Amino acid sequence: MTEQERTYNLEEFAAGTSVTNPGETMPAKVGVAAPQFEATTVDGRAVRLSDFRGQRHVVMMTGAVTSPMCAFEVPALNRLQDEFADKNFAFFLLYTRESHPAENYDAHTSFEQKLAYAGDLQRLEDIRFPIIVDHLDGRIHRAYGLWPNALFVMHKDGRLIYRSNMANHAELRQLLEDIIAAETAAVDGRVLHLQYSERVIAHEADQATHRRVYERAGQKAFEDYWAKRPQNRNRWP
Repeated sequence: MTEQERTYNLEEFAAGTSVTNPGETMPAKVGVAAPQFEATTVDGRAVRLSDFRGQRHVVMMTGAVTSPMCAFEVPALNRLQDEFADKNFAFFLLYTRESHPAENYDAHTSFEQKLAYAGDLQRLEDIRFPIIVDHLDGRIHRAYGLWPNALFVMHKDGRLIYRSNMANHAELRQLLEDIIAAETAAVDGRVLHLQYSERVIAHEADQATHRRVYERAGQKAFEDYWAKRPQNRNRWP
């Protein structure tokens, strides 16, 4: 492994400090060209962001088999994929590093291991849209933002038009509907205004999903979390 690969693939849960502006931690900026990437799907197919230029908008959520927030969002993303796939949207899950590496799913040491874990995630959570597996050094994840369950939308013109450090399916649905409405208005010759918005809001974490995914990862996932959050020992998740 290279030094970059070792540095990226953390061996224990990394508890991020509270940040007042999470946007500063996400290098991919809204309104400009999205970082280009090439990745491999679980079944070995190459996917390039440039393949969708002028054809389809791209929705990309990050995740891993040890990410509770990813598991929580998958059912809603499955439904959105079913609803919007025939409206020029392509959905992907970018498999990143393990959020809570433990006995059963430890930190990645090879791409083959990472690919196998991605296959497990697809099977265990019944993910019905393609999983693209990031490189072992996490170059795509690092280019967009090192959050375990982030969400990005790339317009078919190549711009990044949405980013969130935590996936939110309700907000995503509204955005997709807004994109369709804008395209319909443009075809009809109506006048459009360009809007930019950003928000920071707290929401309650899902305890049941966190416990389920920690148990899947192994007892170390609990111990790593409690070491960083001792006030929650034996009470959450």
